[in-house]
Amino acid sequence: TYTINFGTAVKDLHEGNPAKDLRFVFSTGDYIDSLTVRGSVADAFKLEPVENVTVMLYDEISDSILRKSKPYYFARTDKRGLFTIPNVRAGQFKVVALDDKDQNLLWNGSDERLAYLDSVLVMGDSLRPAKPLALRLFTDQPALRLKDKLSRNFGRVKLTYNSVPDSVIFGSDPPDVKVLREIEGDTMFIWYDRVQDSTAWNLLPGGDTIIVKSTTRAAFLRNHRVIWGDEAATAQAASRRNNNRGATSPTAAAAGPLPPKTVSHHPARPVALPFNFPITAFDTSRWKIMVDSVQVGVFSVAPDTLQPRNLTLRLDWKPEKNYLLTLLPGAITDLWGVANTDTLRRRFTILSDKQLGDLALTIKDLLPQKRYVLQLFNGTTLEIQRTFTAEAEQQKLTFPQLPAATYSARLIEYRNGNRRWDSGNYFAHRQPERIFEKKMPALRANWEVEATMQAGENVAEEKSRKL
Repeated sequence: TYTINFGTAVKDLHEGNPAKDLRFVFSTGDYIDSLTVRGSVADAFKLEPVENVTVMLYDEISDSILRKSKPYYFARTDKRGLFTIPNVRAGQFKVVALDDKDQNLLWNGSDERLAYLDSVLVMGDSLRPAKPLALRLFTDQPALRLKDKLSRNFGRVKLTYNSVPDSVIFGSDPPDVKVLREIEGDTMFIWYDRVQDSTAWNLLPGGDTIIVKSTTRAAFLRNHRVIWGDEAATAQAASRRNNNRGATSPTAAAAGPLPPKTVSHHPARPVALPFNFPITAFDTSRWKIMVDSVQVGVFSVAPDTLQPRNLTLRLDWKPEKNYLLTLLPGAITDLWGVANTDTLRRRFTILSDKQLGDLALTIKDLLPQKRYVLQLFNGTTLEIQRTFTAEAEQQKLTFPQLPAATYSARLIEYRNGNRRWDSGNYFAHRQPERIFEKKMPALRANWEVEATMQAGENVAEEKSRKL
C-alpha cells in the first residue's frame, strides 16, 4: 500500500487555500492496508494540546533514526492536538511526535520539541481499533551549559544557563573574596566583595574566568544605596528624574523615603523582607515594630540561606491588627559593609480567621512509594508547597487557614530530590516527569472546600460548606 501525502502543496484556484490533510492511497496488491493509529499530543508541562505537531511511525526502532531517516508514516495534529494515521500495515513501529519547525521530517535536536512512546507499537491484523496514544511533548533536556555571562558591574556576576543551575560545581574562592550565591530560575547571581586589586578570578574549574577591575569598587560604593528590593526600580526611576533636574550628588539624587507599602499577611507565617542587595548583618535595636501605638518587644530576624537578599521576620502576629515596621538608619548592613541610610518602613495588615478558609484535597490514582510535590497557586503566586511520598493509591492533604481565593493545584511526580518538574531526555530514555493540574473551586472566607484530584485524568469533584 502506497500513500502520497500532499501536505499544503495543493490549493484551490481562486482563494489559494491549501487542501487539508490531502492524501492519495493505492495498492499494488489485492487489498489496501486499513489499520489506523490515533491519539493526542499535549505539552508535557502546560498540559495543553499542541497543533501542527508531526506524529511519525518508523519501521526501524533505533534511537538515531530520528536524525538520519524520514518516517514510514506520518500525520499532523489538529487544533485539539488530535491525530489520525490511516492505512497502516501490520507490524512493529517506533512512535515519535516532533514539533518540526523546518518541516524536514528530521529532528535537529536543538529547538524542536519531541515526544515518544516508551514501547514499540505493535499493529496486528485484528479489526479491533488500537487504543489511542497519549504523547507528551517536551524540550529535550541537555547537559547543563552556560549560555551568557554578565560581569559589567562590580559586586555582581550574572550567569545564565540553559536550565536551573543547581548542579554547578565551583572551585575554591580566593581567600580575600567574600561570596554569596543566589539562584533565580535559570540564572545564578554571584555577589562578591573584594577589596584588594586583582586581575582575574576563576569561578568555574576549567571554565569561565571573571575579570574584576581594580577601579570599580569605589565607583560602585559612591552610588550604593540599600533599600527595599520590591521598591528599587521605583526609587531608581525617581533618582534619574532628580538627576535630570540638576541634582549633582547621590544624596540629592535620592528621591527620599517612599511612603510605606502595605502588605496583607497570614498570621501563622513569617514575613519575607526583600532588599535590593544581600544583607549580611542587622542591628535589631534599630528595628521598631508598632501595633496599636504599642511597641512589639519580642521578635526574631534571620537571614534566608537560599535568597541572601531576603531576611525573615518572625513574631506572634495578632489577627486583624495593623503593624508598622520601621528600620532606622544602620538597621541592616549589606555584603559590602554599607548600612541603610534611609529610614525604611513597611505596614502589615494581618488577616483574620474570618478572612481565611480550609481546603481538603484528596488525590487519587497515586503510585505508592512514589514521591510527589503538591503546589497551590493563587494566580501566578505560589501560595504553599508540600512534598510527600504516596503511602497508598489515595491520599488526603489538608491546607487550613488559606486566604480566600481561587487556587489551582499542580501535582508533580518527581524522580530526584530537587522538588521541581524536570523535562525528559530522549537518548537517556527518560520521559518528562508526570504533572497534573486542576483548578480548585473558589475558596470563600470562613468556608471549607473539599476537592478531589486524580493523578491521571484531570477530573475534580468539589463541595464546600461553611465553617
